[in-house]
Amino acid sequence: MDDASIIHAFRHMQVPLMIIGPDGTIQYCNDATHRLFGYGGDDLIGRASSLVLPVASVAELNAHIKAPASNANIKDMLGTRKCGSPIPLAVHMTASNDAIQGLQHALVLRDITDERDAACLARNELTRANNAIKGARIGVFEYTPLTETVIVSDIWRELLELDPTDEVDVQVEWRERVHPDDLAAALEPIRICLEDISERASCEYRLRSKNGSRWRWMQTDVAVARRDQDGKVIRVIGAMTDITERKTAENDLRRSVEQFRSAFDNATVGKAIVGLDGQWLGANRALCDLLGYSEEELLKTNFQSLTHPDDLDSGLIKLDHLKEGNARSYQTEKRYIRSNGAVMWGLLSVGIVKDADGMPDHFISQIVDVTEQRRLNELRSEFVATVSHELRTPLTSVLGSLTLLSTMDSEPLSDGAQRLLFIAQENGKRLHALVDDILDFEKFSARQMRFSPSRQCIIGLVEEATMANLASADRFGVRFNIICPDRSLTGFVDPKRFQQVITNLLSNAAKFADRGSMIDVTVEEQSRTVRISVANDGDGIPDSFRDDIFKPFSQASSAATRARGGTGVGLNITKQIVEQTGGTIGFDSHEGGKTIFWFTVPIEDPH
Repeated sequence: MDDASIIHAFRHMQVPLMIIGPDGTIQYCNDATHRLFGYGGDDLIGRASSLVLPVASVAELNAHIKAPASNANIKDMLGTRKCGSPIPLAVHMTASNDAIQGLQHALVLRDITDERDAACLARNELTRANNAIKGARIGVFEYTPLTETVIVSDIWRELLELDPTDEVDVQVEWRERVHPDDLAAALEPIRICLEDISERASCEYRLRSKNGSRWRWMQTDVAVARRDQDGKVIRVIGAMTDITERKTAENDLRRSVEQFRSAFDNATVGKAIVGLDGQWLGANRALCDLLGYSEEELLKTNFQSLTHPDDLDSGLIKLDHLKEGNARSYQTEKRYIRSNGAVMWGLLSVGIVKDADGMPDHFISQIVDVTEQRRLNELRSEFVATVSHELRTPLTSVLGSLTLLSTMDSEPLSDGAQRLLFIAQENGKRLHALVDDILDFEKFSARQMRFSPSRQCIIGLVEEATMANLASADRFGVRFNIICPDRSLTGFVDPKRFQQVITNLLSNAAKFADRGSMIDVTVEEQSRTVRISVANDGDGIPDSFRDDIFKPFSQASSAATRARGGTGVGLNITKQIVEQTGGTIGFDSHEGGKTIFWFTVPIEDPH
């Protein structure tokens, strides 16, 4: 092939080629070279090679070739494009010494921009991976079974609490620190990989701390890293992480679940887990015995089928309130039908359990058999009512007779007889009040009292009650003072029961007020309610009695308090009237200071 043919072939090769002469000029380069550096035509031919390559002389180029070789590979040479931007190059260079043309260098050029970018990206990813491993405290190790050697990372040594200066056999150290009961399990992943059972395996085991004070939980994940030409595993890699916190949380959760299960299964009262559709999802032995079913039989039913028809609608409404988020739990008494058809009264407590997204998932129910309690309560109520009525009728006659005797002028009684007559009348009145209080208490407790609320002018009712209790105020040497900034205030009350509430509070205030003091009765508007308060200066309510003050048949234990009399149910009746008509009641008191009893009535109809 002649020189012209060679030059023609040289020009059309797709690989950038260049020949540099003895004086450092570019004797020839092909089109691919011109395109590489951004030149056109034959612009580079005859120009100094330093224009596009970082070389000052031919000697500098020749220095890359080590005798006796005649060629060299330059892995990273930074060229310059026509526009002045750098271009990374890989160069294969061959030197030839011609007798006529002298020393020449033939260069094969390759743009390695993409390779450098890929290498940079790989380095960055490796850096991020290393940082992630360090941040996650993952200890890495490599095991070579042929030599039985292990190479471990710094994090692995840190997990074993080994200092960089500790010269120990890491395999021996690790084996001695693994819990004896867990050693076989800890070695199992490596065996699985070496025997080619699986490409990957993992395990969890306990590792003793360096000072021997505690056990930590570790997780090791092992994978095949390399095989020989026959496919035999010759290297495995692994990662070790400290999972003590996770295991502690798992153990705590497991313990909590076991405690709940034990409390659920062994509770002496009936407990159940109920689906949103009413299906029994779980029930303990006590509930099965209560309803007369085996667990298998009970789980085939639902609460609707076991609820008395008359109690079903109200129960469904309460469950809807729970599902809608209007309440967190509720408690009610309802009837259940046992397997033998008998009706059982149960005190039902229901709470709702939500899932991770805050949506209703299921109900937790507790059922206590109160059939006998309700029977006894009914018997007690009937007994009290019977006794009270049997007392009221003759007592009314006796009081009438005593009143008649006290008004007779035709046959004046002696002073002693009049005194006995007065004592009999007062005791009769007290007994009559006691019977009335007991009857009212029973009715309110059984929620059998009927109310007739209507819109009333509050100040008018307060003034009426105050006038009716003036005799009581005179008896204890106190005065009533009504404070009402707005006399137009109205509210929904049952006038008769409202008078009963005010009378009870005024009577108590008069009993316990300092003699000669003023009792303030204040009527004021609050948000959606009218607040009525009765304040007196006196001994105050003892701290030991505050929690019991609204309980039935409760009285402070001091002799002075007992001397003032009372049945011990007045405040309880007052509280039930207020709450059953839509209001609230409370008190504020300081021993040796002012005591304020207050209650509210709704401005709008609560029904």
